[in-house]
Amino acid sequence: MGVKLTLIFTFLSSITFISQFSWSYFINGFLISGMYSFGLGCGCGIISNLWDWKYDWHKQFHKRLFWGIFTTIIYVVVVVLLIDYFIIVKVQKVSVSLFFKEKYLWVHLFYIILSLGIASFFHAKGFMLELKRSVNIQNQLEKENIASQYEALKNQTDPHFFFNSLNVLSSLVDENPKMAQKFIGKLSQIYRYILDQKDRELVNLEEELSFAEKYIFLQKIRFEEGVNYSTNIGFGQMKTLTIPLALQILLENIFKHNVVSDENPVFIKIYTEEDYLVVSNNINKKKIYQASHKLGLENIKARYTHFSEKAVLLENTQNQFVVKLPLIPKL
Repeated sequence: MGVKLTLIFTFLSSITFISQFSWSYFINGFLISGMYSFGLGCGCGIISNLWDWKYDWHKQFHKRLFWGIFTTIIYVVVVVLLIDYFIIVKVQKVSVSLFFKEKYLWVHLFYIILSLGIASFFHAKGFMLELKRSVNIQNQLEKENIASQYEALKNQTDPHFFFNSLNVLSSLVDENPKMAQKFIGKLSQIYRYILDQKDRELVNLEEELSFAEKYIFLQKIRFEEGVNYSTNIGFGQMKTLTIPLALQILLENIFKHNVVSDENPVFIKIYTEEDYLVVSNNINKKKIYQASHKLGLENIKARYTHFSEKAVLLENTQNQFVVKLPLIPKL
């Protein structure tokens, strides 16, 4: 990049002062342009990279734009004047009194304007790279959301789930028609919630908890005293955000991998701990092992990386399985 800029500066300088052109002038111009290109081109590139690192173009556009323009202008003006001073006053022995007069003033302006134009290229390049990255992230996020919806629907449309739900509903129709009607209502709400998440990246924690309660309601009717469920959400954290269907995947895993009965009850706790939503359950492993590819957990982890710097935490002991989901503050 430095060599290219040197050639550009040399060519433009030769055109500007073509009446003075000679090969010695061209060589001197090449050396002088090298000072400008490496001093200004590399410097502006570093400034652009530093502000790209400090501020996100997507989330902090105005700050990135302001500080990028402000520091670049200051840097370019100072460096151009220092290089011009060295060349004009020290090398060419021109009087300091003429430094800002006659043709020398136009030389300063020429290099300042040209340098700012090149500097704008670096900032625009950073913006375009960030825009491309954002588009790629958005596409990846859409894929992961689709994968999550598929995982959730797959779990809910599992033949065993349907079979068990129909068995419960069948017994309720004769024994408790009102409860059967309520069961159907909750079941339909579960499917509706899953379908409604197709275009959403984040949801309020309150919505996810409401969905979890409906899901637990169905399981309590099926397993009765085998399911124990409690929540303890910190004050003010109900309006924080989480990714949709995360709780559904975690709850489904609990019932998939554990024995649930009156003799071996499962204790599910959902609570907040600092900036995390915690889902924990005791472990009653099934004797018949069901293979787990951990696709649901991996999907949750992948989607969280786009919205939080904190990672999803797993704690797996002999008696307890705990998943901690970072709570995402509202923007």
